[in-house]
Amino acid sequence: MRAAIRTGLLGTTIAFTKDQPHPLPDTAELKPNEILIKVKSAAINPVDYKLPRFIGGKGVGFDVSGVVERVCATTDFSVGDNVFGRVGISSGSLADYAIVSTDRVAKKPEWLSFDEAAAIGVAYLTGVHAFKLGSVKEGSSVLVIGASGGCGLAGIQLAVAMKANVVGICSGKNFDFVRGESGIDQMENINLELVDYTDDKAMSEFKQKNVGKFDCIYDTATGSGHGENYVSSMAKLLKDVTGEYVQINGGIATLMRYFTGTMKPQQNFFFTSDEDNQTDLVEITRLLKSTGVKPHIDLLKPFDADSVAEGFEHLKGRRTKGKIVFNME
Repeated sequence: MRAAIRTGLLGTTIAFTKDQPHPLPDTAELKPNEILIKVKSAAINPVDYKLPRFIGGKGVGFDVSGVVERVCATTDFSVGDNVFGRVGISSGSLADYAIVSTDRVAKKPEWLSFDEAAAIGVAYLTGVHAFKLGSVKEGSSVLVIGASGGCGLAGIQLAVAMKANVVGICSGKNFDFVRGESGIDQMENINLELVDYTDDKAMSEFKQKNVGKFDCIYDTATGSGHGENYVSSMAKLLKDVTGEYVQINGGIATLMRYFTGTMKPQQNFFFTSDEDNQTDLVEITRLLKSTGVKPHIDLLKPFDADSVAEGFEHLKGRRTKGKIVFNME
């Protein structure tokens, strides 16, 4: 079958193949709580090219949508169900077929296409889990750093739908895009403010005026690959004691503090949880439907060698607005 796989000495080179073995031969049985899906669409995230093979396995990709082909004995899913969600770390969603744990997928709503549903996965699950960590609720003050990227825009959409008062930081040239995709037009008495990180004066004034304001700072930019670090300058904008800073990328120093339990008070480094994704996926679609927004697809490509190379090159350019999706048909 077709698949994107990790190759090379360190397992960090992503290649396209037509000869990947099927994940479930005809004579094999699924494990309890597993289903086999025929992949319709798959989306990619920066973590897909950052993970080496010894951690991420040979298969590439987490975000997926498709049709159930085979089921185990103990599941509520049936053959022919349309589903979406994320595959496990060693499976790979960029393939014609994938085996998925039933707690990592949900039934696809009819109002989402397969392409749109595949774009939810990691970005939106990371956002909803981060906001749980930050105790975000109606009326909370939320700051999203990196508001026009895949995780950042997902965070904006989710926070607006949760009726939080939201501030997003991104380039001024992306203001209209973020506002148009945010869902804010469907909300009453909910604020969305945008700050241009390329405008030094605007950023300085923003930081001076908002010390101690935010219940949750969702930082999708720090540690994302080009030396960005907002933590030291933005942490002071948290409410004293109760505010939570949630960072989703980091370098070696951050990882060491995380794994040794020495993160500073109110600062969190966060990996998306694999637990109970199904409930969260259902909640994500409920929130998106409430404001009438959908995941924004920046680039939609067919699934072939040239397109896989182009898609990852675009993603590594770090100017993606929303998500990159491959249609497998």
